[in-house]
Amino acid sequence: MLTQEQNDELTKTGPGTLMGDLFRRYWLPALHDSELPEPDCPPVRVKLLGERLVAFRDTQNRLGLIDEFCAHRGVSLWFGRNEESGLRCSYHGWKYDVTGQCVELPSEGQGGGGPMCKRMKLKSYPCIEVGGVIWTYMGPPQLQPAAPALEWTQVSPRQRYVSKRLQESNYLQAIEGGIDSSHVSFLHSGALKTDPLFVGSKGNEYNDRDRMPFFEVADFDGGLLVGARRNADKISTTGASRRTSCRRTRLFRRARGIRSVGTRGCRSMTRTAGRGASTTTRNAT
Repeated sequence: MLTQEQNDELTKTGPGTLMGDLFRRYWLPALHDSELPEPDCPPVRVKLLGERLVAFRDTQNRLGLIDEFCAHRGVSLWFGRNEESGLRCSYHGWKYDVTGQCVELPSEGQGGGGPMCKRMKLKSYPCIEVGGVIWTYMGPPQLQPAAPALEWTQVSPRQRYVSKRLQESNYLQAIEGGIDSSHVSFLHSGALKTDPLFVGSKGNEYNDRDRMPFFEVADFDGGLLVGARRNADKISTTGASRRTSCRRTRLFRRARGIRSVGTRGCRSMTRTAGRGASTTTRNAT
């Protein structure tokens, strides 16, 4: 059982926290590119790692992700006007570019770009578009990694499906749910037959049919590879064929450095003589 202090250290992601600093070392998905569909479209509120931000696409099609609140009176720039290569506060007209720099301060005169204007700058983070997603990097500039190159980001739009949802939990609770394949057969059992995300998926037929997955775990450089194996059909094996299947499974585990977890032994896992379905989840340490 974790102490309260350990729990806080693992789950808090604001600036200056242990896990917050870790996540800020990666490009993070922030928005669908369709949420900022064209230059000078309305801005969008974004909350990432405890920070309240606003995203916009300027006249030159550049992406900006800056502090939500104007440096003057703290008014939300979500109410601002996205115009002429900047986001203008609707209260006193202060205007910011995609780097968070104030570029117009009407009350100062001098064309709106006097000394005070030049001193005003909001927090901002760089953004890129990859795979139909707008990504941002929130860490130290000198440590910025290469752009995301996940396989699904490299295929054409018609070959991928990108979605997002609101889950009222911390990230660790979400990971725990994702690892625990067995809960799908119970908590989501109704959705397996009705949710468009699940309907038609062969894997979810196995989730519905076999409610006792067999878990296997392998170490790799990025953390752990977790697999949940379910039977693809109800064919039983007996005698020599079952023993052969068990032997092959042990050899495979040994070659891959895989350790088994859970309560189901080789006998129950190999009822289908190797005709099984599996799902995998990668989790960084």
